[in-house]
Amino acid sequence: MSGSNRRSNSSASSRRRTDRPARGRRQAPAPRPTRRLAAAGSARETKSVGRLSVAGLGLTDHKRRPWPAALKWAVAALVAVGLVVGALFAASLTPVFTATSIEAEPSDHLTAENIIKLAAVPDGATLLNVDTGAIAERLAKNPWVADVSVRREYPDRLRITVTERDILAIVVVSSGNVAWYLSSDGTWVEPAKLAGGSDSLADQALALARQEGCLLIRDVPGTVSPKAGAKTTDAPILGVIDYQKGFTKGLADQVVSYSASSEEAISCVLESGIEVSLGDPSQISSKEAVVNELMAQHPNQLTYINVRNPAKPSFRRVSSNSVAQGSGVQAPAADGGGGDPQAQGDGSQGSGDGTRTGDGDQSADGSLPTQDG
Repeated sequence: MSGSNRRSNSSASSRRRTDRPARGRRQAPAPRPTRRLAAAGSARETKSVGRLSVAGLGLTDHKRRPWPAALKWAVAALVAVGLVVGALFAASLTPVFTATSIEAEPSDHLTAENIIKLAAVPDGATLLNVDTGAIAERLAKNPWVADVSVRREYPDRLRITVTERDILAIVVVSSGNVAWYLSSDGTWVEPAKLAGGSDSLADQALALARQEGCLLIRDVPGTVSPKAGAKTTDAPILGVIDYQKGFTKGLADQVVSYSASSEEAISCVLESGIEVSLGDPSQISSKEAVVNELMAQHPNQLTYINVRNPAKPSFRRVSSNSVAQGSGVQAPAADGGGGDPQAQGDGSQGSGDGTRTGDGDQSADGSLPTQDG
């Protein structure tokens, strides 16, 4: 018993000595749990050198995404445009590209000096800051001007080109005993300068119309009062424009003059000397077809055609086989238009009251004469 007790006490003493740390020795600290967690590994907490990695602070390190190529080009383009605009603005404030030479191409009725004066380009203007729109507006105030082109020619030239209105007719205005230019869009341009002399106003206007390559419009009512740059609102003249634009080129080119005392009494004279009573501007294509048919049926014989009602046309012809080219002006007759039909073979017709010279009216089918109108 005593031996067993001694062995037990010896074992207990040995265990106590083992459990106590040895004197002079420092016990190693226990490993921290966080180290073990890090060792276990989290991909977010193991970063490459030079990148920030802080565990447990809620900081996240996202990878930077590169800009799309389209966005890069857009930004570069905006920067380039900004630089160009800035450079142009700066240049416009300096005397670079000063417009020292202003050139204009003359038109039929405007000289180069007229055009430059109307353009009124400011002194010291440059090709960069000159207001071409304002130049065009100033020139457009002239009734002759239909369109304006202002071109910059670097380093110092400004070139101005004017397109004139297309003239339709010379209009004899009875109220003022004067003739006016009328454009194809119905704009009054300016009074015409006639030759003067012993010829009548109508003859002078016709001579100018032939020179200008346009029509003559005569016998307009006294209520017509032209104003430069204004559009005509007179029904007889608007009717003439409708006819001339409604005819085919083949017939329109044959017209020398129109008589327009009223919208319902419009008539024209052709180069052949034939006077055509047209009436109001309706059924234009039908009226033209009848005129062409009658001239084909009676070549060089007709002096007068009435197509106010194209369904019932009438005509007058001379006994000879030819009708000379007309003057485009009606010749007044003291006796109401009577006389030798051969004497009227130059195309000058009788009075404008509906009485015509010749051997009598005939309907298109050759029946008895019909009344004009």
